[in-house]
Amino acid sequence: MTANRFTQAYRQLESCFKQQVESESSIYLPAISPPGCVDFVLIGMEPSLGHWARTKEEARAKIRLGFKDFAFSVGDFILHYCIRQYLCYDDSTYHITNVSKGAMRTCEADTDRLERYNRWYPLLSEELKIISKETTKIIAIGQAVKRFLDGQGLKDVHKTILHYSNQAARYRSRYVQGRDREQEFQKFKAEVPIIVDGILKVVDAVIEEARMPEAFVSQSVRNLRKDKKLTPSQEKLIFGYKIDFKGVKEMAT
Repeated sequence: MTANRFTQAYRQLESCFKQQVESESSIYLPAISPPGCVDFVLIGMEPSLGHWARTKEEARAKIRLGFKDFAFSVGDFILHYCIRQYLCYDDSTYHITNVSKGAMRTCEADTDRLERYNRWYPLLSEELKIISKETTKIIAIGQAVKRFLDGQGLKDVHKTILHYSNQAARYRSRYVQGRDREQEFQKFKAEVPIIVDGILKVVDAVIEEARMPEAFVSQSVRNLRKDKKLTPSQEKLIFGYKIDFKGVKEMAT
């Protein structure tokens, strides 16, 4: 598929995303557009609403000015950093998307999720068809996504990773359980200052790729720029992603 045909196909698909969101009386929050067919697709649940916009009117105003999904919190940029640092190789590319594309509050997202995902799955399938190569690896972000994709008969999910939201933070300690892992984690912690610098460079790169105002990133990202410190929980998350992504990378190369 040529670049022009790819762009046209994806724009047409985005029109379908918008129509589906409108039918649900939600807000379409676009992700950063894929550069073309990619080597890795990471699939999350649905965009959240509340942290980056207090009302639907504020959300629509920010989206008109360029706000994108997966480009707000420290967790978002940790994910981008780990993908680029531990998963991608050579000139490989990736895309992060969600099963459903309508932004909503967490309490609303928990209601009728399966029915909503079922409505969105044909569009997700079309998205995967457009952006995938024969060798593309699919990674589920969280067990809820993995269970749903398995239920739909999608056999191409190569890995499930822990969701980076604070709601799943209690599971991060599992990455460092066991004597060998604890020792490996202690060595890893010596790399943290370099990792922080790397994350901040990724923040700049993602903002540029998204063509998004830097003012839209969260206060926690601005604090990271100032303090250059990660929490112990964030360190465990990055360590876990390093382990998970290196496993996928070994299968892909």
